[in-house]
Amino acid sequence: MARRPNGYQAKAKKRFPDWIIYGLVLIVFVWTAYGVEQDIVVADPPDSPELGPLLPSDSPRDEIVLVDVAPRQSGTGTAFSIDKNGMWLTARHVVDSCNHVGLRVGSGRIVPVKTQIVQNSDLAVLTSEWSRKPLPADLESQRQLGEVGYFIGYPQGKPGEVVGSLLARNRMKVRGRYTNDEAILAWSELGRSRNLSGSLGGLSGAPVLDKDGEIIGVVSAESPRRGRIYSVAPRYLRGIITSPGIGVEPLSLDSYGQSADKLRRDRRVAQVICLVK
Repeated sequence: MARRPNGYQAKAKKRFPDWIIYGLVLIVFVWTAYGVEQDIVVADPPDSPELGPLLPSDSPRDEIVLVDVAPRQSGTGTAFSIDKNGMWLTARHVVDSCNHVGLRVGSGRIVPVKTQIVQNSDLAVLTSEWSRKPLPADLESQRQLGEVGYFIGYPQGKPGEVVGSLLARNRMKVRGRYTNDEAILAWSELGRSRNLSGSLGGLSGAPVLDKDGEIIGVVSAESPRRGRIYSVAPRYLRGIITSPGIGVEPLSLDSYGQSADKLRRDRRVAQVICLVK
């Protein structure tokens, strides 16, 4: 995950035979770097934060988060299903400028995807012939300060999850590989998988779920020193997530690890692979 924090622009793809070659490279890359998937051991549940007022509207006084997007390198991120016909969502910086992008759907198996960058936000839509049940979303409800969000994906290239408390609305200004200026939500980290420490790189593109298991954002950036995680504001997802989704079990502070593991096992949340020549 980059520490950075509506129309689509299609990205040209190489012809299929390239995937025969690069698929083998990806398999070696994934297997060597991350090994076989494992169950997650969840830490003791954090204390539930007190709920505060509704999240304020955008303001010129919103805190600015400055982000430098580094030159493109091969790497990984997270994506999640938003349509039963093979549509997925991830963060733009995970797949921007990649020569090849794929979803890891099993040990050593990579499915190629086509990429569409969403303008004016850190989002990208992936389309594939491989599909899973879409996650439900709640993009209209007003968010409340102190509410809990669940971040489920592949931090450091391994299964893992984090839980946070909604802190504020910020503004993210991106520079480097591309430029952007968008509203984001700031979360204060409350807890994470017991075997997960350090950077959350690889969690970018993961869904942010509320207590009902509904999408309310997409992980965009982190600030490790401040214990902050930033997510794409819900309004940028409207018009992109149009499927009603298929319900998931409610999430709670004492069982979110097991719920997260189920979403990954069902491949509704998957790992993204970016390959740069």
